[in-house]
Amino acid sequence: MSLIISIFTAAGINQQSKQLMLKNAFQITEGLAKQSVYPILSGSSENASDAIKQVTGFQSVIAARLSIDNNETFLTEGNPFSKSDLTSLTQTSVIQEVDNYWLIATPIKVIDTPLENQDSQFGFGEDESKDSASELIIGFAEVLYSKESLLQTQKRITLIISTAGILTVVILSAILNAGLTSLFAPLHQLATTMDEAKTSGEHIFAEVKGAKEIRKMAKSYNNMMKVLDKQDDDLKLHRDTLEKQVEIRTKELILARDTALSASRHKSEFMANISHELRTPIQSIIGYSEIVVEELELEGNFDLIEDMDKVARNAQRLLSLINSLLDLAKIEAGHLDVHNSTFTLTELAATLSDTIAPLAKQNNNIFIVHNECDLNEVTLDKDKLEQALLNLLSNACKFTDEGHVSLTISNEKSLIRFSVKDSGIGLDPEQQQYIFDAFRQVDGSQSRKFGGTGLGLAITKRFIELMKGQIYVKSNINEGAEFTIELKV
Repeated sequence: MSLIISIFTAAGINQQSKQLMLKNAFQITEGLAKQSVYPILSGSSENASDAIKQVTGFQSVIAARLSIDNNETFLTEGNPFSKSDLTSLTQTSVIQEVDNYWLIATPIKVIDTPLENQDSQFGFGEDESKDSASELIIGFAEVLYSKESLLQTQKRITLIISTAGILTVVILSAILNAGLTSLFAPLHQLATTMDEAKTSGEHIFAEVKGAKEIRKMAKSYNNMMKVLDKQDDDLKLHRDTLEKQVEIRTKELILARDTALSASRHKSEFMANISHELRTPIQSIIGYSEIVVEELELEGNFDLIEDMDKVARNAQRLLSLINSLLDLAKIEAGHLDVHNSTFTLTELAATLSDTIAPLAKQNNNIFIVHNECDLNEVTLDKDKLEQALLNLLSNACKFTDEGHVSLTISNEKSLIRFSVKDSGIGLDPEQQQYIFDAFRQVDGSQSRKFGGTGLGLAITKRFIELMKGQIYVKSNINEGAEFTIELKV
C-alpha cells in the first residue's frame, strides 16, 4: 500500500511540476510577444534584440525567434530550430514537444481601432471605441524551452518519494513482523505440541500463553488431554479385565475344541467301523440273493425271481450308501490318501462309457464322450477320479429325461479338464451355493422323486480337493447343468 501511494504521489507531483514549468514557459513567451510589438511595428531590430536577449537569459530558454505576419523570420537568438507554419495560430500553444524541449509560440497582437472612433483619444465615446476595436496579429514569438531542469526535478522527486516509500515499507514490515511474531509464536508452539502428541501418541500438555484466544485454545487442548488421560486409564483397567476374561474363555474354548475334535474323531471311527460291519452282511445278502435266483430259475418259479431281484437291487442301493458313508468317514478322519498311477485317457473313457451307458438308457438319454485332450497318458489317482466322474455322470443321467449327457476331456497348458454336461432340470443360483454340502439335496420334493442321500457331490468335491484340484458348476433352471473338474498334470 505504501509503495502504491508513493508511486501515485510521485506521479502527481511530477505532473504538477510539469504544468508549472509549462505555465512559466507560456508567460516567458507571452512576455516576449508584448515586448516585441513596438520593434516589429517600427522595424527596429535593435529593440527586438534586447527583448530576445532578456528572454534567452532565462536558464531553461534555449533559443527564441520573432516572425512577422507573413511567416518571415524577423530576428533569431540562440540555437537554430525548425520553422513551423504559424498562420493559423491565435493563442499561446505548444507547437512541438520532444523528450528534451518544448517549442512554444504565441501571436503578437495590436489593437486595431476604426477611424470614426479615434475621437476616443480625446475622451469622447471611450466605451464605444473599446467595443468596436479588434486585435490585429502582426507577428509571432517562438521560444525553445528546455526540459532538462524539469527532468532533473522529476528524478529527484521520484527518488525522494520512492526512498521514503521503501523506508516506510521496511519500517512497517519490521513492526508488522514483530507484532505477528509475538501474536503467532504461541500459536505455532501450540501447533507444534499438537503435532508431537499426534506423532508420539502421548498426551503432551501445551503452555498457556499469548493472546486471549490462543490461551483459550491451549486450555481447551489441555482439558482434552486430561480427558484422554482418564479414558486411557479406564481403557487400561478394562483391557486388563478383558485379558483375564479372554484368558478364561480361551481355556474354555480350547477345552471345547479338544472335546469337539475328540467327538468328531470318535464319530468318524464309529462310522467307519459301523459301515464296515454293515457292509459284510449286505454283501452276504446280495450273494445269497443271487444263489436263490439261480435256484428259482432252475425251478421255473419266475414270480419269486422278480421279488428276489427287488431284494438284490435294494441291497445294492444300501451297499452304495454304506460305501459312501465309509468314504466320507475316511475323509473326515484324514485316513484317505492319494495314490497316483499312470493310465490312459482312452481306458478311462471306455470304463465310464461301459458303466454309464445303461444308466443313460433308463431315462432314454443319449450319452457321448468327447476326448479333445492332446495327452494320451496322465498320472493321477485313477480310482478317485473315476469315482468322482461316475458320481457326476450318474447324477446327470438321473436328473435328465430324454435328453443329452456328455463328458468332454480337454487340456490347457498344465491343466486337464473334465466337463460333465446335461440338459436336465438345472440349478438356480441359491441351490448352487450348497450343492456340494454333505447330506444336502436340491429340495425335499426332488429328493423323493429322484432318490439319493446327497453324499455323491460332497464326496466328489473332497476327492478333487485331495488331488489338489477344483470343481465348479454352471447352471440355470430348466437349461441343464455343467460340472467341471480341473486337475494339474
